[in-house]
Amino acid sequence: MTSPPPTPGQRPPSALNKRIIAAMAAIVSLIIVGLYQFDQVAASIYAYFYGRLPFISSSPVPSGLWTKALLNILLVGLFLALSPVRLKESWKAHGAYMGFMISLFSEMYGFPLTIYLLSGAAPNSPLFVGYVWGVGQLVGSPIVIAGLLLIYKGWKEIVFQRGDVLVTDGIYTVVRHPQYLGFMLVTLGQFVVWPTIATAILWPLLAVLYYRQAKREEAILFEKFGDRFREYASKTPMFFPKIPLRRGPKPVSP
Repeated sequence: MTSPPPTPGQRPPSALNKRIIAAMAAIVSLIIVGLYQFDQVAASIYAYFYGRLPFISSSPVPSGLWTKALLNILLVGLFLALSPVRLKESWKAHGAYMGFMISLFSEMYGFPLTIYLLSGAAPNSPLFVGYVWGVGQLVGSPIVIAGLLLIYKGWKEIVFQRGDVLVTDGIYTVVRHPQYLGFMLVTLGQFVVWPTIATAILWPLLAVLYYRQAKREEAILFEKFGDRFREYASKTPMFFPKIPLRRGPKPVSP
């Protein structure tokens, strides 16, 4: 017995299975990145409590570790290549994300260009290394982890859907674009961990591209779902969750 043909707007089972496999592989690489960020936080806490921060700060900035830089770049590239996208134009924003990560890892492990330009001395920079371990990893890595969780939560709600459906459950009750917010938080957190001139220029561009991509997607969603999407968008913010504020009792007039 042959299976019935898919209805219009519904993906065939083979395409859906490939999408799920690719998404699961992307999630595996996402978990690897998250574990690495968690390890950075743990390392900084250890350095604080065991008095290793002065010794670490006197260490040279990593340089010449191009194999490690390439491995990190390949992992990010795999993560992006396997991640599900709604529109082909998403690759414009993802391309900027990839450029951000290439410049970041090139300076983090290859050659610390920003430190060299600002201090004229490479690879030794106790002030910068002290910032990375004492502030950057403790503040930036949790931001990265929060971004990765948002990406995962967003994908989890859409990757198993058959056909074109309007997803308004789970994390989508909080923000309309958790994945794009996640990508922006990941790059912002990485910038806090290891600030460079190139990433300082690229991050605002990246945020603009993801915002424009979100607006393009919403135009398509409105065209497909009409008033349903309008009602959903009217009560759900695009990127910044609503923070409920407690209001005291109204004063009673005499």
